[in-house]
Amino acid sequence: MKNSPRILFLIGALSLLLLFAFPLWQITLFAPQYPDGITMYIWINQISGNSESVLQNINILNHYIGMKYIEPDSIPELQYFPYIVIGMVVMGIILFFVNKRQGFVAWSILLIILGILGIYDFYLWEYDYGHDLDPNAPIKIPGMIYQPPLFGQKMLLNFDAYSYPHWGSMFLGLAMVLGLAASWLKWRNIKKKKAVQPISIAILVLILFINGCSVEPQPINYGEEQCQYCQMTIVDQRYGSELVSAKGKVFKFDAIECMVNFYKTDQLAHEDIAYSLVTGFTKPGLLINAKEAYYLKTDQMPSPMGLNMAAFQNKEIAQQFQQENGGELYRWKQLNEQFDTIWQLADPQAYTKEESEE
Repeated sequence: MKNSPRILFLIGALSLLLLFAFPLWQITLFAPQYPDGITMYIWINQISGNSESVLQNINILNHYIGMKYIEPDSIPELQYFPYIVIGMVVMGIILFFVNKRQGFVAWSILLIILGILGIYDFYLWEYDYGHDLDPNAPIKIPGMIYQPPLFGQKMLLNFDAYSYPHWGSMFLGLAMVLGLAASWLKWRNIKKKKAVQPISIAILVLILFINGCSVEPQPINYGEEQCQYCQMTIVDQRYGSELVSAKGKVFKFDAIECMVNFYKTDQLAHEDIAYSLVTGFTKPGLLINAKEAYYLKTDQMPSPMGLNMAAFQNKEIAQQFQQENGGELYRWKQLNEQFDTIWQLADPQAYTKEESEE
């Protein structure tokens, strides 16, 4: 549907080529001697009739009333009108590729102006033939005007004249209508697009606002993100940990000990923590609730920062690893309450350093 205006416009421009296949206008004369009528067709580039002798018969009739002979070669419009039509078609094809609404509008208005000028020119020719009569004509009726009707029916002595558009005019009108329709559709699409843009921006802002305000855990990008506490790259998917504040801010750590150390600082009040998460040792990359996990500290299972502590999602698995590797089991509350002691036993030098820095 996006290209509908262009396609309509191109069809309109190409329909002008049918002016070379169908007459623009027809004038039919009925009289007692012509009960079936004789019809003259006016094309974009010629004048013809419904039989080969039509133009000759009309000129014979014109002779009696002093009207000029109709000689197509003496009518300049029949020579240059075809070039104007070809020019409009070529211009239409170019504007199809340019695809600008202003171009569609200008082309349509120009075609309408040319159409009006063409009808006015046709009227002037009819006026000239009907008024500029030979004073020596065999038949002279004072006050009689032989101008054929521009549109409709008119009696000319004993001739009943009918003048109406032919198929060529229909296709010319079709080109105008399609050109205007394409211009309108183009304008409407642009208007819709302008109307949609602010809405899209508002929706995008709303989505960003909602996402920004959402309080949800986020996956850890291992090998890319740094630990919030020690600033080292988080690598081992068995130890990644995470804290999420009540405002949605996420803090990521490379080991349980780093998260607990950070937890003990004043950087994030405990009541402002929405999620405390650790990774289940047997399910690398999967974050579980730190408060429901079981923690095994054993020197047989080294952790990234030296506390040698791993988390498990349930007691049975934790006890199984404890039987295999030894060590002590803790719950979240115990771990935080006894962390200083645990950490000192694991790495007294590091612990001393941390304390001295504080």
